[in-house]
Amino acid sequence: MFLEFWILLVLCATETTALNCYQCNGWHGDYPLRYSTAATCDNRNNQCQTTQYCVKIIDPMAPGVNYVTFKSDCFYQTQIQVNPTNLSYIQGKTCFPYQDGSAPVKRWYYCFCNDRDYCNSANGLGIFSALIFSVIYSSWIQ
Repeated sequence: MFLEFWILLVLCATETTALNCYQCNGWHGDYPLRYSTAATCDNRNNQCQTTQYCVKIIDPMAPGVNYVTFKSDCFYQTQIQVNPTNLSYIQGKTCFPYQDGSAPVKRWYYCFCNDRDYCNSANGLGIFSALIFSVIYSSWIQ
């Protein structure tokens, strides 16, 4: 019985808890249909599990567009290659500007969280944050 207790204790100590994240997409802002938010995140069947981070990838669209699109998903790593020459370590509740190596350069924002289940919901990282990213993006490309 003593040995069984220690085996159970070791198994519990090494067990990692899974973080539930939304796996969905949508948009925030002033889309031509005049809704402020639309997403497939309301369905808890659209989920994934990770031991690292939930991510919300925001596409700020083009300058002058009053809405942003996003994709919520699981992220299974602790680092992100934010551009062809910069590898960054992820910490909870942080956002990174991301750009690919194409011409013209395409830019996104990767926002990470791991403080609670479903922290990457449609409203989870804030409509305000998405709109701020849009303003930052507009000034970033000029």
